[in-house]
Amino acid sequence: MNPKQKILEQVRANGAQVTALREQVLDILLQQNGVIKAYAVLGLMQQQSDGPVAPPTAYRALDFWADQGVLHKLAAVNGYMLCSHFRHECDAACHVHPHEEDKPGQQHNSMILVCMECGAVDEQSLSAEWVELQKKIMATGFTLQEEHVVLTGICQKCHQ
Repeated sequence: MNPKQKILEQVRANGAQVTALREQVLDILLQQNGVIKAYAVLGLMQQQSDGPVAPPTAYRALDFWADQGVLHKLAAVNGYMLCSHFRHECDAACHVHPHEEDKPGQQHNSMILVCMECGAVDEQSLSAEWVELQKKIMATGFTLQEEHVVLTGICQKCHQ
């Protein structure tokens, strides 16, 4: 099953409605790599449209996909990334799946590495580490709003 089919099937199974506009944004997202900026999505939407597309339209569609677990919103770099769950063209039992303990469409915890030079992203599972971190956070009474850690730096390719 290709990534788009997997996403649409999961979202519809969750009871969410996929409008033509949301599907257009999904098509754009699936063509992107690395950090995805809202203004870039808006620009591509405008290129594909006969009329003007208002910025809130793009933001609402991006937020929809983030709410569905398809995108991770990366406030640290003011952008989004496609969840690595949906990059692979395999079924839910895929043995190379980066988050075998999670299911596509669910919020999960991860460490996201973002290259500040080229915008490449790498999503890593934080299962065992996350449990320990959550215990420490709960002990302080702090409530998390995001359940992933974003680290910025320079990737190996850009170092070379």
